[in-house]
Amino acid sequence: MPQQRTFKILYLHNTAQISGGERSLLNLWENLDRQRFQFFLIIPEQGELSREAAVLWVNVSFFKIPQWHPKNCFKILKTAAHLYRFLRDNHIDLIHSYSPRNNILGAVAGKLLGIPVIWHERNIPYLDEPDITKKLLFLPQRIICNSKAVAQRFGPTIPAKVRVVLNGVNLDRFNGPQDEALKEKSSLQEFKTVGMITNLNKRKRIEFLLETIPLIIKKFDRVKFLIVGGEFPDMNGLRLRELQALVKDLGIQDHVVFTGFQDDVRPFLGLIDVFVHVTLKEACSRAIIEAMAMGKPVIAINDGGNPELIDPDKTGILIGPDDKEKLAASIVHLLLDDQKRLDMGTKGRRRAEQLFDVKRNAAETQRIYLELLNRPLS
Repeated sequence: MPQQRTFKILYLHNTAQISGGERSLLNLWENLDRQRFQFFLIIPEQGELSREAAVLWVNVSFFKIPQWHPKNCFKILKTAAHLYRFLRDNHIDLIHSYSPRNNILGAVAGKLLGIPVIWHERNIPYLDEPDITKKLLFLPQRIICNSKAVAQRFGPTIPAKVRVVLNGVNLDRFNGPQDEALKEKSSLQEFKTVGMITNLNKRKRIEFLLETIPLIIKKFDRVKFLIVGGEFPDMNGLRLRELQALVKDLGIQDHVVFTGFQDDVRPFLGLIDVFVHVTLKEACSRAIIEAMAMGKPVIAINDGGNPELIDPDKTGILIGPDDKEKLAASIVHLLLDDQKRLDMGTKGRRRAEQLFDVKRNAAETQRIYLELLNRPLS
């Protein structure tokens, strides 16, 4: 029997930091068939992602892809030549690109060398952000979207080259009992706990939850709110201080805990009784999926990809984007009803097992790879 060929996959990404999208990429590498694929990664600089990728035997290289702007013409041409040589010299078989800046250069280089290209779309344009991908749909051979909400950017009839692959998590990792030592260390033994897993970016709308807390504690005051996550390094603590000032102005210092960045959020998810996610235009929230996998009821905005994750009134509650009263009432309702929380959490875990297993995510992605690698490039 002839030996199977090992295909070389290049991943183009625009950050060295780790957030939800990068965690999904690491999970993908952990679960793709190593007998079939060898992984290469190009990112701008060293960082958390390069360190964790190296542990997974990913070949990491560093160079920056400049912004698409007339003043950067020379830099773009120089980078294009660099990428062309990298693809040729490493005999890359497929390009999987993760950001608009990388997408165009990757697609052009792929065309020149006859290498199939996948663009991975993980976002819904926010406010006045331009949707570059929509205008350049003809360039890649496939576009993977992490929710139907993202795929619908390309029209009510989703083009054949667009595939939906929902985010997945390691269900074995997001399971298990509450960490009693952490609960005691955090002084939460006598409190119910509401939590968010998020970075502190303004887009995450942490203020929306904070401004709702005074409404909640009027009806249920034995509650703590955990904000699990940190700010990006270039903020130098400014964003955290801004949020802490709001907490002080609202008089809720005794109810809010900022944990800072946590490499492993599982112990903190274990402490949470009710999980809240109030970001707008969220494509496919890993935080929501992780909370469901941990058996937590979820309250989220009825927007973006959230309705694809949450089964309303069964695994969680969906609310309007600016409805603080509904958010407060929903949190209080679940804090008061232990059985309802348990039922929603149990159904959420079951839904995660059915739809969000990372093994399923990797298998669907692998099928797309082989579909392109085993056919002539059109």
